[in-house]
Amino acid sequence: MKNSLHPFSQGHREYHRVNPGPPEKRSFSGVSSKPMTLFPVVMPVIETGHKPSGKEKVDYLSRAARQALRLSAEKSGVRLGELLKDENGVPCPVAGNYWSLSHKSKYVAAVVSKDKVGIDIEEMKPRAESLFAHVASDEEWGLKEKSWDTFFRYWTAKEAILKAIGIGISGLKTCRIISVLDENHITLDYKGQFFLVEQLRHNNHIVSVLKDDNQIEWVVLSKS
Repeated sequence: MKNSLHPFSQGHREYHRVNPGPPEKRSFSGVSSKPMTLFPVVMPVIETGHKPSGKEKVDYLSRAARQALRLSAEKSGVRLGELLKDENGVPCPVAGNYWSLSHKSKYVAAVVSKDKVGIDIEEMKPRAESLFAHVASDEEWGLKEKSWDTFFRYWTAKEAILKAIGIGISGLKTCRIISVLDENHITLDYKGQFFLVEQLRHNNHIVSVLKDDNQIEWVVLSKS
């Protein structure tokens, strides 16, 4: 059956965005070795009729995210080969290049890096309030007004770090928010390692990517 859900590919506009740097000037232990420019890609998925569900939908969105990854690699001057994951579902580096994907029903996100990297996207819509305690401690909630915006900032920031480290959401509470630097940057700690995450809001979605000492140039694709 021919898919009628098509990821963004042709006939759409591309624009780049560079957020102002965080006010805090420091080096992060994280996973970065040498500063570079990363090109995280945010790409819409366009529905045109048939709406797949279940595994069919997940597989299609995964393919769309991999298309976004190819664009991130192109912008980075990297040529990717076959994309594989290990027995724990962690992406395997390709010729020394690390990669990360994330997808929701309306948007996908992807990034390539010479160092371990993580990216996560979520649609910002209210969930069960019990999730606040699941995502962060009272101490972490004391850093920023408790709201759904903050909830998704925390959630995606932690997810991006856990993906870079190579563990699942079981480490969510071990990964702690240290400070909310501004509207686009959050610092986190995971077992004594400090990380800097940069965030982008787009059409009621928020995307977090591991930044550390790197420059981030967002590549956002939009419908014509």
